[in-house]
Amino acid sequence: MLKKSIRIAHSIIWWIDWIAIVLLGIVFDSIVWRGNRKMYRRAENFWAWTLMKLGGIKLEIIGTENLPKNETVVYMANHQSDIDWPIIFRTIPGQYLFLAKKELFDVPIFGVYMKIQNYIPIERDSIRKSFKTYKKIVSLIGSGNSIVIYPEGTRSYNRELQKFKSFSFSFLQDARVRVVPVAIDGSIDIQKKGSPLISPGKVKVTILPPVSFDDIYDLDTKKFCLTASNRVRRSLLDVLEKSEVIRQAEKIIAI
Repeated sequence: MLKKSIRIAHSIIWWIDWIAIVLLGIVFDSIVWRGNRKMYRRAENFWAWTLMKLGGIKLEIIGTENLPKNETVVYMANHQSDIDWPIIFRTIPGQYLFLAKKELFDVPIFGVYMKIQNYIPIERDSIRKSFKTYKKIVSLIGSGNSIVIYPEGTRSYNRELQKFKSFSFSFLQDARVRVVPVAIDGSIDIQKKGSPLISPGKVKVTILPPVSFDDIYDLDTKKFCLTASNRVRRSLLDVLEKSEVIRQAEKIIAI
């Protein structure tokens, strides 16, 4: 009972930090350093740092040498938990915009922050709006904006990689940029889907070599999306499956 009470208190403090710093970010980003994306990113990085420290979350980041320099790319990460957002801020330096499902922009406080940051809502309920979003993404990438997207479209209830949404790949045929896969392993143990409770632990993040599509741009859209999706998926699975094998082996040794 005491252990559960401590965990609840710990989680409350963590979420207070989450909300308080996002609120401060809304004020500072919209008034003090309006339009200063360099300061936006510094604030986001500080926010993420406080969440890692308060949560007792240790990040192991592998593959930073695979981060492209002076290149516009699309970062694609698997999605295990709400804390994947601050994990990305602590993992990937520089400037980039997030693509996220439209429903998140209606969430109190966090949705307001996302709008201020000019993050991009994905309209999945309207073909017309989806096409406008498609054009906007291609235009932003063409202007030198890197993008972060979770190709599964939502968080997972377990460690298994879910089916990728075709929209996550269709714009690549026009944008013609490389994809940098980012494998997040362990964030689901920190905070499970449907639960607000936070548990201390370790998260391993692996930045994989960029994936190119130069040889498949001429395919029709459906085949392009399928082929591109398979390449990125295979890259992420190679890492996540190896991590799972190691995890199971450690459990057997512990027994």
